[in-house]
Amino acid sequence: MQTIIDTAWLYPISDVTTALDTTTYPHTFDGDNIVVPNMAAFIGLYADIFAQTAISQPAGNPGYSLGVRTMLEDLGREIRFILTSGQIIMLWRNVRQLTPQTNSFIPSPGNSPPDTIGFITTFASYGNVAPSADADVVRVVRIG
Repeated sequence: MQTIIDTAWLYPISDVTTALDTTTYPHTFDGDNIVVPNMAAFIGLYADIFAQTAISQPAGNPGYSLGVRTMLEDLGREIRFILTSGQIIMLWRNVRQLTPQTNSFIPSPGNSPPDTIGFITTFASYGNVAPSADADVVRVVRIG
């Protein structure tokens, strides 16, 4: 996979589980599916997950940011955000960051450390307009 258009974000599973364990937003998580009752809970929960990544990686642009043209290895695991109605809101894929975030590799690097493993958004039911500043849109394409 390769990042496109603008900054993309990775979410390491350790940050995801920490946020899920401490959030006040209603949800369930079975290891593959994060189920929330409504979009308000999704937005709040997603903000909590992002906030946890900003704590874990506070340098520069807090969180695990990736510049355009970052190469990623697909590790095959997927996490789905789902409403209790069954509607899939977002899909994440687990990836390994292959491209170092330095100007010698990409024109506008992010701040994710080398070889970070985390989840990246590969589908969002709300399209290219995120429902909040913390929610992501798809900024990755499969190239192989």
